[in-house]
Amino acid sequence: MTSEMWQDLDILACPSCHADLSVVDQAAFCVKCTARFELVDGIPDFLLSASSRLANEIKVQDEVAENYESLRYAKWYSRKYHEMWNTWMLEGLAESQIVLDLGCGTGWVSRAVNSDCVLGVDVSMHMLREARRQGCHVVRADAAKLPLRSDVFDAVISRSLLHHLEHPQFAVAEAARVLKPGGKAVFLDTNRSLLSTLPRFLAYRQNNFSETHQNLRFSRLHNLLSAEFQIERVRFFGYLAYPILGFPDLIDIFQYLPAKRFSFTLLTSVDATISRIPLINRQSWGTIVFCRKSTDEKG
Repeated sequence: MTSEMWQDLDILACPSCHADLSVVDQAAFCVKCTARFELVDGIPDFLLSASSRLANEIKVQDEVAENYESLRYAKWYSRKYHEMWNTWMLEGLAESQIVLDLGCGTGWVSRAVNSDCVLGVDVSMHMLREARRQGCHVVRADAAKLPLRSDVFDAVISRSLLHHLEHPQFAVAEAARVLKPGGKAVFLDTNRSLLSTLPRFLAYRQNNFSETHQNLRFSRLHNLLSAEFQIERVRFFGYLAYPILGFPDLIDIFQYLPAKRFSFTLLTSVDATISRIPLINRQSWGTIVFCRKSTDEKG
């Protein structure tokens, strides 16, 4: 797929009415409602409009985009820790599958998918430019109004998107719409727990977070996803290692620890042990929910 030259027309559609697109002079037009979409820096831009809250979220994401690659993933321990998340999310995805990376950011997960058929979607043009620079195929769009045909993807992956959204239920519904019957969906997101509530409350008061950021309770995440998908399993993760290893762009605690290789192994081992203890494991920082779209026509 080559997003820059509008070669994704076999899966792209109007985000408003889902009708076909036609290309005239490097712009795409909806054949039904005549909406026009432009290429911006070689990236198809399907963002129709933005509420004040969404505009503020885009501004924040544009501002932090550079920090993801230059700080967060530049530290070996953070990079290795986030790669663990990717491995957990992507287990079971076949190489030949067509995958949607919903809320792709800088393409961190897209690059980890063992397939050439991956399309990343995000609202932040700064994030998308970095993802494109890394070789990812991307389009700009609102997760709640995807410029995609229905029933075209074998899998949808979404890492840390839903807690950014004012109305996450619309993004979940769109993910289900574009997924083939029987297709897989994996959502990794925040988990509001005894461990995470106060630190996230304090962190969300920083400039790195917009007013739409939430610390989702697992019950709410479960309800959001079960409304559209069959939930197959859940993995709670992130205890001691999460705040110490994961976010050096926010606070770099790990730099002060001695014997760093040993400390990394110890932290991740402790986390792995806690994650296997029923009930206690729910007091995590994060949750991964593995879903499947029903093969029933009504599902």
